[in-house]
Amino acid sequence: MDPTLTQRTDDELVLLFKSGSGDAFEELVYRYKNSLYQYIMSMVQDEGAAGDLFQEVFIALFKHADKYEPRGKFKSWLFLTARNRVLNFFRDRDQLTSLDQTDEEGNAFLHDTLPDGEPSLLEGLAGRETEEEIRRAALELPQRQREMIYLRQYLSFKEIAELLNRPLGTVLADCHRAIKKMQRILAAQQGAGREVNV
Repeated sequence: MDPTLTQRTDDELVLLFKSGSGDAFEELVYRYKNSLYQYIMSMVQDEGAAGDLFQEVFIALFKHADKYEPRGKFKSWLFLTARNRVLNFFRDRDQLTSLDQTDEEGNAFLHDTLPDGEPSLLEGLAGRETEEEIRRAALELPQRQREMIYLRQYLSFKEIAELLNRPLGTVLADCHRAIKKMQRILAAQQGAGREVNV
């Protein structure tokens, strides 16, 4: 493989792939294999399905690369494709729960935002909790909130808003609610752990 491919932008790699470079396609897969697979796995919680969906995303790129318009948004396009595959996965299995309209208590979403100086999503959790505790807490979140947590690891708030076709304020509010709920879950886990150890 051409070592200069690692220095190319995503859009340059797509253009090279469109012109016949298989190595450019391999570099794109390599570049996103971990983050994209982790995102899909976090949503479907099934290794076999996650692997299949991951492959479907790159098959879609392989088949439809000619339709991609290079505008510096390849990562967003890739995660949107993955999200659509995940939604189809749930829809096909009649497990799709509404990702829109209301929160876990049935309340309509408010369009509030994070206050100035609020730490980023996982900054408030990092260092205090183990990775396994955070993963378990995320699994207890409703799907909409869990998706926000995982998308935020790889995309900016603006990219998430574009990906989900939601106002930026809604995305900020959803992320804020998700992190607050995770903090409550982690506090409850710690409390339960102390009670057992006493």
